[in-house]
Amino acid sequence: MQTIPNEQINGSVKSMTGFGRGRHTDGEVEVVTEIRAVNHRFLDISVRLPRGYNSFEPEIRKVISEFMNRGRIEVAVTRTGSRGSFIDVALDNGLADNYHRCLVELRNRLGLAGDISLSDVLTLREIVMPVEKTDGIELEWPVAESSLRNALLALDDMRRAEGASLWRDIENRLLTIGQTGEKIAPLVDQVARTAKERLAKRVQELTGGIELNPDRLLQEVALIADRSDVTEELTRLQSHVEQFLGFGKEGSPLGRKLDFLLQELQREINTLGSKSASTDIALYVVQMKSELEKIREQIQNIE
Repeated sequence: MQTIPNEQINGSVKSMTGFGRGRHTDGEVEVVTEIRAVNHRFLDISVRLPRGYNSFEPEIRKVISEFMNRGRIEVAVTRTGSRGSFIDVALDNGLADNYHRCLVELRNRLGLAGDISLSDVLTLREIVMPVEKTDGIELEWPVAESSLRNALLALDDMRRAEGASLWRDIENRLLTIGQTGEKIAPLVDQVARTAKERLAKRVQELTGGIELNPDRLLQEVALIADRSDVTEELTRLQSHVEQFLGFGKEGSPLGRKLDFLLQELQREINTLGSKSASTDIALYVVQMKSELEKIREQIQNIE
């Protein structure tokens, strides 16, 4: 049986979308497993099995649960080859006797000639019935398990390749958000200076040029600067971006962590927008929101 290496289970960002096909043969028996995975908030496993393999479903779910953390997983197992190892044949003697008695009675009533043959009896239903042999079925679990694990390995390859592509896109967008935040920082002092000039000009217009107490003017400017100061938000924004990038090195599962951190980034960017007293800052905020929304879409596919 082929095992799944630890480095393929952990250490890389994985998509929840993928397909894997596994095959294993033992003697006359061949088992093929196909697995399709799509994004889902929780782990939702659907299994289709051939006749006789229903007892394997709990073990199949257990193996998949050890390998995957969330996503909708559809598993289809097919089996070809001799069924003699787990199918027996049973004869219902009582039913055969009843059928024969009825045939004899019918022949005599209708005055028919000829004997009642074995072939006549075997055409009647349920005299000979296939019966599953539990012990024989269990002997085929290693074949089914190897097929399943081969399919999971193929699925993992596809999920890791797609996950790497998703993460590269997310990293680029996060770096863009961080760089945009750095462009906002120099504008904070400029906002305060512009507010001071605008307030002084407005006061002059309203008072007709009467000189005001400069301390009072400074107090008003300080209040405006405080309300529009986004230094703290920018600091937290950069911290969240660094945390976000750091999570990518941990590998899946990290979808729920990213969901939470995305909300924190959204909160800081919204605050920047609400406190913005500059059209330049407002424009940068719109750009960051656009990148954040695209990141949100990508995260939905990460395990």
